[in-house]
Amino acid sequence: MEDSNFPLDFNEDEETLDEDEFNIPKFSLPTLESILAEPDDESTLVLDELSLSNVPDEGTSSILAESINALSEDYRPPELDALKNWETTSIASNESRPKERGIKSVHGSVISLNRMTMLSENLASSAEKRSAGRPTVLAVSSLIGVGTSRGFVLIFDTDQKLKMCLGTPQIGEKYGGVSALEFNIDVTRMLVGYSKGEILMYDITNGKLLRTITDATPPGTAVLHVKFTDDLTLAVCNDSGGSVFELNFRRVMGVRSCESRCLFSGSRGEVCTIAPLHLTQVIADHAVRDRHLLAMGTLTKVFVVALRPKTKVVFLHRLGMNPSSAPLISWKLSHFKYNDHTTVDPMLMFARGDVVYFFHARCEGWGDIKFVHLRTMNLTYKIINLAWINSQTIVLVDVREQLHVLDVDSQTDLESKSADHIKMVYNNATFKSIATGGNVSAALATVGERACYHSMVSNGGSIYLLGYDSIYTATLNNWKDRINIALTYSHQHALKLALTFYNGTAKAAIGLPSGNREERMNLVSEMILEILVEFVDLSMTSLCPDSGKLQVLIDFYRNVVPVCVDHCLHIGRVDVLFTRIYERFRDDCVAHGAFLECLEPYIINDRLMIINPQVMKDFIEHYQAKNMLESIEQCLLHLSVESLDLNQVMHMCWAYGLYDAIISIHSRGMNDFITPFCELLLMLQSSLKTGNPLSDKLTTLGNKLLVYMSSCLAGIAYPTGNLARSTSMSVKDQMFECLTTPFMTEKGLEGIYPVVQTLLHFSTKEFLNVLSLNFAEEYFRDEEGCSKVQCIVDILLQVMVENEGFRPDQIGSLFTFLARQSARQNSPLHLTTLLRHQVVEFLTTPSDNSTDNEERQQALVELLECGVLSSDDRERSGETARLVELAEQAAFYRVLKILHTRSRRFDLVFLAHLRDTSSDSDAFHYVIETMSSYDKSEMEKKLVKTIVMDHIKDLIKLDSGRMASLFMSVFKESMQVIAEKLKDDPLMLFNFLRGIFGDRSKHSSTNDLNKLGGISMESYFGGEDMDDETSTSSYPNDPHICELYLDLLCQYKKDEVLDFVQECYVVRPRTALDLVLRHGADDASAFLLEKSGDISAAFNILIGVCKEKMQLLGSGGGGVEVDVGGGRYYEIINTSMDKVVRLCQRNSKKLVEKQREKLWFSLLDLTLKPQNNGGGQDPPPPHLDFCKERARKTLNSMIGHMSLSAVLQKIIQDPAYKSGEFSEIKNLLLGMLDTYQYEKTLIGTTLHLLSRDRYKSLNQLKSSITHGIAPRSQFCSICRNPLLRGGSATLVTDAASQKMIVFRNGSQYHEGCLLRGGSVSQISLQNCASVEKDRSSFESWRKPQQQQMGASFVSGVQISDNNGGGGGNQKTRERSKSKVRTTSFLQDFEDKRFTLKIKSPPLM
Repeated sequence: MEDSNFPLDFNEDEETLDEDEFNIPKFSLPTLESILAEPDDESTLVLDELSLSNVPDEGTSSILAESINALSEDYRPPELDALKNWETTSIASNESRPKERGIKSVHGSVISLNRMTMLSENLASSAEKRSAGRPTVLAVSSLIGVGTSRGFVLIFDTDQKLKMCLGTPQIGEKYGGVSALEFNIDVTRMLVGYSKGEILMYDITNGKLLRTITDATPPGTAVLHVKFTDDLTLAVCNDSGGSVFELNFRRVMGVRSCESRCLFSGSRGEVCTIAPLHLTQVIADHAVRDRHLLAMGTLTKVFVVALRPKTKVVFLHRLGMNPSSAPLISWKLSHFKYNDHTTVDPMLMFARGDVVYFFHARCEGWGDIKFVHLRTMNLTYKIINLAWINSQTIVLVDVREQLHVLDVDSQTDLESKSADHIKMVYNNATFKSIATGGNVSAALATVGERACYHSMVSNGGSIYLLGYDSIYTATLNNWKDRINIALTYSHQHALKLALTFYNGTAKAAIGLPSGNREERMNLVSEMILEILVEFVDLSMTSLCPDSGKLQVLIDFYRNVVPVCVDHCLHIGRVDVLFTRIYERFRDDCVAHGAFLECLEPYIINDRLMIINPQVMKDFIEHYQAKNMLESIEQCLLHLSVESLDLNQVMHMCWAYGLYDAIISIHSRGMNDFITPFCELLLMLQSSLKTGNPLSDKLTTLGNKLLVYMSSCLAGIAYPTGNLARSTSMSVKDQMFECLTTPFMTEKGLEGIYPVVQTLLHFSTKEFLNVLSLNFAEEYFRDEEGCSKVQCIVDILLQVMVENEGFRPDQIGSLFTFLARQSARQNSPLHLTTLLRHQVVEFLTTPSDNSTDNEERQQALVELLECGVLSSDDRERSGETARLVELAEQAAFYRVLKILHTRSRRFDLVFLAHLRDTSSDSDAFHYVIETMSSYDKSEMEKKLVKTIVMDHIKDLIKLDSGRMASLFMSVFKESMQVIAEKLKDDPLMLFNFLRGIFGDRSKHSSTNDLNKLGGISMESYFGGEDMDDETSTSSYPNDPHICELYLDLLCQYKKDEVLDFVQECYVVRPRTALDLVLRHGADDASAFLLEKSGDISAAFNILIGVCKEKMQLLGSGGGGVEVDVGGGRYYEIINTSMDKVVRLCQRNSKKLVEKQREKLWFSLLDLTLKPQNNGGGQDPPPPHLDFCKERARKTLNSMIGHMSLSAVLQKIIQDPAYKSGEFSEIKNLLLGMLDTYQYEKTLIGTTLHLLSRDRYKSLNQLKSSITHGIAPRSQFCSICRNPLLRGGSATLVTDAASQKMIVFRNGSQYHEGCLLRGGSVSQISLQNCASVEKDRSSFESWRKPQQQQMGASFVSGVQISDNNGGGGGNQKTRERSKSKVRTTSFLQDFEDKRFTLKIKSPPLM
């Protein structure tokens, strides 16, 4: 067992739950006598029940003997449920994960598998010389013991030398092969179990046989396991019968003896493995030291037993059924963190099949042991053995003899390694007890096929594996060894692995200092540097491509350099990057250039901010030579100024115009924000003075200066970043002072206010936009800021208005700027009257640019809204009139809306809305708002109405629907008046009426059907017949308007006529019919004729339409084909025919048989006619198949409306079917028969379902009536007197006082108490509410019972059903709350009404 200094931390799983809060019941673990008394569930423990017939007799009955099965699936200690933290993870093998060829896992080679050569050779020599036989079991402590198949035990020391050989050939012949082996804790004794059931104890110090135990197990069983506990006088063993025995060693008067006691009998569940908990001397005072915990695993469960002071089960866990997998158990001591301290507690790991469980054995006090679930691992492979290799890592062996190394904390599969060459020894012969005749259960024999408990032993950080002829050790590799192994694959793989050790994320890492993080990082970083240097050397020599294009070599180095840079940055060793590694790349010109270019992304991302001066010099020269100046400038913005050669850098920046770099270096390195601005501005001013167009470079310079000025006024760094608060305020003040300085001759700048003047000449609009943007900052918002704004405005006026040199459009931009700033500033700008007039005149001057016009209009709107341009006083009334005139000329409708609203000319506001084409203008909304407003006079509303009437056509063009709604809801004008106004323009009148009718129908639900004469729009063409209902029409009540709209609708939208006549009942039928007939609206004509009862005329119209379309399929007699447009025309014909079919179906019930035959057979003749004309052609016309399919559909539609005999006779008499074969009408006849069979089956099924439902209902009713009701108590719920005596509210002479009332919920009363109230003084508030509920229910039931004598009395007990109480089953709760049990079964039956409604479906 490993020492206990384990760094595991499972504190997150140790939540303490409040038992009262979560209502956790109190529970005490059962005693051994009780938990062994019940058998396992047959469905889950069938393997455990296949036990031996010759189990121990009653004299040796086990303490656990009849038992552990009682802790079945239903049992789980409540403290486990309360404390467990289920964390289940599915872990896939490394082999199952997709990996690139040749690339190893990120964890590297975690474990190494080595053969113990000398020991293996000695083992083979002993087998040959001593005839010891093959190895069978393995035990490891400070010595290594190997048991053989011929009863020998070979003891080896740590040097793999044979120390002694225990046993003789006679022992082997008598007891069989060694099946179990164990050293005691101080390695002075050894227990040896044999396959015939005997156990021997040897003194390891001298090889002397101390005890021969022949009665420890029942006869005929083999010893599977024998284990020492921490008590040198106590051991346990497990036999092939599945029983577990306790062995107590005694020595009295020099005589050694052994007492055997059965702990667990295998008669009801066979134990396959046992594992006692061993505690080291470090935790000698642990609470479980004297408890001697023993874990046992059966075929269905794992449980832990405390052997002292008395035998007691402390834990049980069910295992999943997996007949071919044996249970596995292993203990480990681990550190667990609690609130403020760390303890060392046992951790139990057990598994079966592909599931591994981890539990923490937590000790509370000195007697209470609780097992807390930590996690569950679900594997993708089945395991046959497991072992701890250190405190955080386990090794699993799967059925293919693959070793899997798993990290417990992260539940990661670190590595998989094949071990099939070891040829592990299996204990299947022992589990089958072949030496004693094989009398074991089938379940145990099945599990034993893969049992290898004694072939894998963990000790001292190593795992020993017993092979057929050798022994192997599996050990964790040192961190350096793992990196060196990774180097054999690739340097990059080794570097990636080394980084995990550097970061502390590597799993199963050994050899590194665990407590000193800095020391660990220094150790790993040195190795990383060594690998990097070696990697660079190889990249420059052997790994470098020998041939190919130059680009191949460049790409190679571009893949190498980032590896070096990333790792040096990660470990903080940039000095090595720019010395040893850089010097190596510098030897090759191609590698040197690739190295320098690979630095750029690291600089841009601020990962590399300081560079060696020599490297920086080479970097600039290289980029300069390749003319990559923009890249140099971007890098200079991110590099620290301290690492730059300012003389070289500034000379290059001025020479190549790297303006951003110049500004950035001055501001970051010298804290000078104005000097570079003025120097660059001087260059721009000099170029502007020449009068020549600016070059692209100078244009870029001007834009950069504007952005830089904006950044300074906002107090932020240029081009990116932020400034300190104190620096930010200083920069703002410096830039403002620079703008407002009248003369700057010392800087070389000429003219008055040279900064403002130069930037205005460069781009007036952009400069003013920059000012406008910055004036919104807090710096210009307070009182002092407003004065600064006024100062800059005065400078602008002085420079642009009072001096020459600026174009009118530039002056206009200034005026727009002034207008907006006047509206936005907290205190208005001081502008003279003349200047204000100039601003207005300019803003209202039309421009060819729509964007400029919108900006100017917005400026005027803001001036009006802020009050700079006011029309309230009389002095400015002339200005207002002039402004209105100018706004009309410029089409500034938003300005006109404001001005006319202020002058209360709402009619003119409407005109402005009508002419305004912007999306935010809505003339209809304005009219509605104005006419419904209370602050508008009647005269003002009348003016608005008049102007609206004058522009009615314009409104209709905008939106006829909203126009109609406006007139109907707001103006309430009669439509005749409007129709009269629009009679000269029929299309405009149609649009208006369409708005009225369309708007009205839009508000009606699409699901509601407006019925006219029993025919709806849905049922007319394509729907089912609906019941007659009266729906409220949404159309006007004036028939003349409706008929006028119908006339116009027939002219302009004929396809909507049918919908209209179906929904509108106001129109007069006769007039409507004349209109639709005159305009040829066939569908509407047929609808109106059908509505009037003239079915024949409606049929003739629709059949006529069909004939016109069918004529295109072929000529009358010649069969000459006409191009019909393909399948699309077939669809049109189908639609027309379907309309006729539905007409016939709807009216078949109303017609006599001869009339029905006339309609249906006329339709059938129409569909059969093309077949008669084209049937004899060779080849047949392409439309013949379509016509036959159409005829089949028509025949299907006739089923149910015509007799089958008449239809069949009509088909046979048709010329198309008189000649030819039977196959031509076969499908038609079969279709009729299928329809008949379908309808027959449907009716039979329906009757069956109804009968079954009726039977079920009657059966439930009978059960409810005959079911008895029992009272919950023998006392009345009101008076609390016995039910057989009268209640307190009744008289002794009252005959009814002896009657009792019992409800379904179990409540019981005297009838007198329930009727007259009783004594409720002692009833609680809750019971009082229940009593009142019962009383109300009883009264509702009693009234009809008084009228009929059908009440049920049984022995004086009147029974009532009520759902108001808290009891009753679920079916009772589903009944009506006030319903009382029916007293007459026949009466309930007669109340039921069953009707059968069956409609034949159409034949498909």
